[in-house]
Amino acid sequence: MVALAAGLGGAGAIWVHYDDNASSSGGLAQPATHAQLEQLLMPARSERSETTRSRAPKQALRPPRTAAFHVPGAPEEPLDEITLPARARRLDAWLTPARGPTAANQRHWLYQHAWIVAGAKFGWWHGAEALRVLIHVDRRVESQWGIGYRSEAAARRTLAAVEAK
Repeated sequence: MVALAAGLGGAGAIWVHYDDNASSSGGLAQPATHAQLEQLLMPARSERSETTRSRAPKQALRPPRTAAFHVPGAPEEPLDEITLPARARRLDAWLTPARGPTAANQRHWLYQHAWIVAGAKFGWWHGAEALRVLIHVDRRVESQWGIGYRSEAAARRTLAAVEAK
């Protein structure tokens, strides 16, 4: 339970960091801070046993990721990062209809896009699945912001190459 709460708290903190408060959401409530999430998710300190709180290494909590294929000279997938499909799904959830094409939002989208496409090219775990989600996101970016055709084309080319391997 401690690991789940810490993971959710960390995810909330990451989203607060990446959101950069650059959305055009107007009066919507701000995301919870790490401390607020921890307070909501963690039981009172007196309810926890201090002797049972041992921490396992990060890799022990995650199933192993195997490469889809090997590319000579490609970097190994960083296991301390979220998986490519999870990153693509977060990007899909991040792109709300109220989020406008500000410079910060475009940089965020392009950075996440480039990470997913590069990871899939390197043969990282479930890259084809992530690219399919990313293509869906790119189509939404095109319809909402009027940009993204070239990014979608790059994702489609990469998907074809990944599926061929």
